[in-house]
Amino acid sequence: MRRFQYLVMLLVICLVSLTSYYGYTATIQTADYTVKHITGDVKGTKLAKLHLVLQSTAKGKNVYSDVSLDGTVKKKGDNYLEGILGNREFNPILKTDAKDFLRADETLSEDDDYLYGIRTAEQELELKMWDKQTKRLTEMTLPFPSNVKTGYGTGSVRVISRMDKTLYIQVDAYRKNHETNQLMQVDYQQKKIKPVRLASPAIKKNEFRNYLTAGPDRVIYLQQFIDENHEQEIQGTYFEDDGKQVRPIEKLNKTSQSFIAMGNGKRLIAYNENEGTNELQWTVYDTVTKQVTKDLIKLEAAEKKEGSINESFADNQFYFVSKMNDYDYQVRVVDILSGDVIYVGQIRDKNQVKSSSIITSFFGY
Repeated sequence: MRRFQYLVMLLVICLVSLTSYYGYTATIQTADYTVKHITGDVKGTKLAKLHLVLQSTAKGKNVYSDVSLDGTVKKKGDNYLEGILGNREFNPILKTDAKDFLRADETLSEDDDYLYGIRTAEQELELKMWDKQTKRLTEMTLPFPSNVKTGYGTGSVRVISRMDKTLYIQVDAYRKNHETNQLMQVDYQQKKIKPVRLASPAIKKNEFRNYLTAGPDRVIYLQQFIDENHEQEIQGTYFEDDGKQVRPIEKLNKTSQSFIAMGNGKRLIAYNENEGTNELQWTVYDTVTKQVTKDLIKLEAAEKKEGSINESFADNQFYFVSKMNDYDYQVRVVDILSGDVIYVGQIRDKNQVKSSSIITSFFGY
């Protein structure tokens, strides 16, 4: 009888504690974001596709706000106890309808139309493709060619570009005491994988190759020398390989900047903040015309003070989000080709919760 009374008392204490805790966290004032349009046409420039996931933390409660530039805000909160127990109802990277898209051992890639979840094993590749428009998931397992071994799984593969029903992927491996990588062509309609034939020699020890864009006519990559003893800076050279010959891209190598691919690899872009002039500068390289263009915009005093700028790219547009104070953000969208600012907006927290930050940005689906 005493044991039963003890269990009942313990249960009551637990229930009271949990009720009090949840009641307390429910009363905490959290970030409540609104989107204020300043200039530009949201619908005309398709800016509503961009989502920013903002995280605010207040006294044990985490709130994730999925903010779209069309003014839609979806908010989901949890607390430390839910974090311990595991909260699967909100994924800060993927929207709720795709929350089970990825496993912990899969890598994520994205383009304008698909999200890719990829996992490699010694002899095969597991591919998941989430169609952003139809919200359909396609899954398949493809065997690697017999002469290809990836060496390890997580983080060893990345989608470079997609053309028609073909993905170009970079697969890394570790062999003979040094890292190597290969560029492969994945025909996901025929479910076949084959290495891309290159004129470039295999990378040597202490070298790393990062493929930026790939297609049937040419491949562009950055090759770096990695000094394991840290006695000298990492050196990088950009190359173009058409399968018959490989040549350095002097227009990129002269800039001493780090370029990334945008769109579907038709252009490469490098950008940096010039603290001396308070400018955000960017350089664009057209992979077809081989032309280089440069442009810039002035940063506001608040942006320079906060020193937090997040960038995203889509089509020919350059999105960047600046923290203007402890709780508000400014969004600007620039047409990369013309240099014109085509949209300005503000994401404001009417409750002015200071502990907020951007944890990710992605394009909606």
